[in-house]
Amino acid sequence: MNRLIPTAFAVAFALAPVAASADVPVSATLQSRQATLAPDAFEALRRKVLAQCGLEATADRLPWYFHFEFGRALLEAGDARRAVVQLAQSVDLNPVPRADKRLYGMWFTDYLPYFELADAHARLENWPCAAHALELSRAAGESGSGRIDPRRQRAVEDAIGTHGDAIGACHRDDVLDPRMASTM
Repeated sequence: MNRLIPTAFAVAFALAPVAASADVPVSATLQSRQATLAPDAFEALRRKVLAQCGLEATADRLPWYFHFEFGRALLEAGDARRAVVQLAQSVDLNPVPRADKRLYGMWFTDYLPYFELADAHARLENWPCAAHALELSRAAGESGSGRIDPRRQRAVEDAIGTHGDAIGACHRDDVLDPRMASTM
């Protein structure tokens, strides 16, 4: 595997999130950039993922796999902005992707954070960051792993490709909404 491990901060905002489930149409994987969860729904989802990960809600420092799974759950719920933050945090803590990565106990997942970040940024129409995350995903071998639904991969790649003329850098302010800063 190519050891492409960019700095965590750069990676965090170049990457985008979450997988569409098999019962979600591919066209629905790229959703509106304005969708966010209400604070109570956000907290309920957070508690659900904490429980699934076997973690205490009062934990000071949460492991990478919590941030990854929470980011994916947020993306599936349509909250791409918060998903980017969580996925970026997972990359900060564990920048090396891997199929069948052990989370804890006997729980394994396909840890493909760069593709998830590309997807999340595409949903936000943050094309420079989406393109950068997709490049990182390809360089890390995520795209060729055979672990990403080909329809989902094509939808994300096509969305990013049709906006190839979007010029700009990927900045933290492109992703974060100051109104949500207190909920993160």
